[in-house]
Amino acid sequence: MDFSKDVTKLGCSLLELLSEGLDLDHCHLNDMDCAKGLSVLSNYYPSCPQPELTMGTIQHSDGDFFTVLLQDEIGGLQVLHQNQWVNVPPIPGALIVNIGDFLQVKSLFF
Repeated sequence: MDFSKDVTKLGCSLLELLSEGLDLDHCHLNDMDCAKGLSVLSNYYPSCPQPELTMGTIQHSDGDFFTVLLQDEIGGLQVLHQNQWVNVPPIPGALIVNIGDFLQVKSLFF
């Protein structure tokens, strides 16, 4: 699949940038096999005539290394900031990279 190859290539590029951002050799995270494994999850919630009655995904953190998100024009992503949930407005064509729990733990050891 071209999509799978493209997503893997994007992941490897992000790992290189993260390595450099952590003052490591640009290949460090890729050499640690952090690029192994790929999960693709798609959520689509159609329009609801009574949105106040709907519930999305429950409060959670991403347990992986990082998550790349593409929101539609409706949005729905929220982040917890100073104990309040804040909407992240969608930007057309933009990707959002969330740092996962695994990267936060790993960064303690670099």
